[in-house]
Amino acid sequence: MVVEKKAVMSGKGEIVTGFVEKHRKQLFWVILAAAFFAILFYNMLTPYMSDDYSYAIEVRKAGSLWDLVKQQYGEYLSNSGRVVGQFNVRLSLAVPKMVFNVVNSLMFVVLVLLMYANISRKKKKDLFVLLLILVFLWRYGVSFGQTMLWICGACNYLWGSVFILGFITFYRHFLNHPEKIKHAVPLTVGSFFFGVLAGWCNENTSGGGLLLVLLFAVNFWWDQRKACRKSLYPFMVSGILGMCCGMLGMISAPGIRNRSDTMSEGAYTGIVGLLSRTYKITINIRELFLPVILITTVVIVFLVLQKKLVEWRQIRRSETVLFLLAAAATGYALAIAPTPANRAFFGAGIFLFIACIQGIVDVADQELIVKAAKYSLVSTLCVWLFFTYMDQLVNLARIYREEQERVEMIKADKADPNGDGIVVVPQLREAFQSPYSNAHESDLQDDKDYWINLFYEVYYDVGNITAIPREEWEELYGEDSLWNGED
Repeated sequence: MVVEKKAVMSGKGEIVTGFVEKHRKQLFWVILAAAFFAILFYNMLTPYMSDDYSYAIEVRKAGSLWDLVKQQYGEYLSNSGRVVGQFNVRLSLAVPKMVFNVVNSLMFVVLVLLMYANISRKKKKDLFVLLLILVFLWRYGVSFGQTMLWICGACNYLWGSVFILGFITFYRHFLNHPEKIKHAVPLTVGSFFFGVLAGWCNENTSGGGLLLVLLFAVNFWWDQRKACRKSLYPFMVSGILGMCCGMLGMISAPGIRNRSDTMSEGAYTGIVGLLSRTYKITINIRELFLPVILITTVVIVFLVLQKKLVEWRQIRRSETVLFLLAAAATGYALAIAPTPANRAFFGAGIFLFIACIQGIVDVADQELIVKAAKYSLVSTLCVWLFFTYMDQLVNLARIYREEQERVEMIKADKADPNGDGIVVVPQLREAFQSPYSNAHESDLQDDKDYWINLFYEVYYDVGNITAIPREEWEELYGEDSLWNGED
């Protein structure tokens, strides 16, 4: 009887497995489509916030694309060397918000596909790897609301990582398939300009990308020489030179020095200051990535025990090791800069996720306990993502509704011929705060001269705007509110 029951259960398992294998391709694209719409809904519920207003004020003064170029050049001279990211911010604010929502959601999907492309030795249309990438991004992605949804943040971090990882993927493709090089000159030129684009995105992430490209190039050169085959192609050199030129153009911007002068350097300088900042970086890395680091550590132990990461040849060619080195370099490069925000670790997180997932794929799972651990990890994170997504979707809708209410109040006062141009609005409720929104971190304050208040005043062309806690506002102005409902 027990044997028969086991046979029935085994048969059911085989039916499920057979269905997944038969429809693997269709399921792969269904999951990607679901990922697109999931992030699209979050984008639609993310209003303009923080520096979006500052750039929007400038953008609406531009009458043409050339005006946007001139504005970006002015920013290059005065504030920032991130020409690629900041120009994309201007383009995004020059079009309807829904256009950005769609493009930004596509960028998220492209990032997922690029991460997927950089995982080696996976199955064709590997659902396990795809789901791991998605849940890692949603669960452990750094400052998700700032780096993936907020216009200024997404254009610099999400889009920048797409360009950088896109170049790495492009570079690796031709290293792995040199026989596909049919037109060397166009490839060499294209590699240079693609490298410039990737190098001009983000100071530390572009640097980590350059390190990865160099490591892959050196490994290719070493292996090809040992095999007595052609070991150097023009595109390899032009791509690296392009990234170097892009990074040089970014870090040599006059605006970099001006911006650095306004940022706090801390109490220490010189070696002591560097050590102090390195310690702070270590603390930040622990707070942001400790679960992923622990998983990666366990994975590396398994790889060593399975004799897959013991010889020097295995170590230097291991994508887990290479992406782990790039993640560490990308994170600790921030020790050079004063007081970086958490979102600056976004690129380091992307490299770390690829290293971890690659290691998970490489761990042999012939033993049931190892296979169970792999699938339990992704299954547990998927369950977490489902409940968290639904919960935070409601919070984003609440934040969006309250922000729209405030905007309507401001517009109504401006349109009122008896309006005095002095608007008092409620602050966002603390109970609606979400890790997938930057709204509370840049909320309006009761000081009319506070930086975000000034952005609102100029953007909406009113005298001054102040914000007070919702409970206090309802006591004073609740009867005059355009909307005074509760959830």
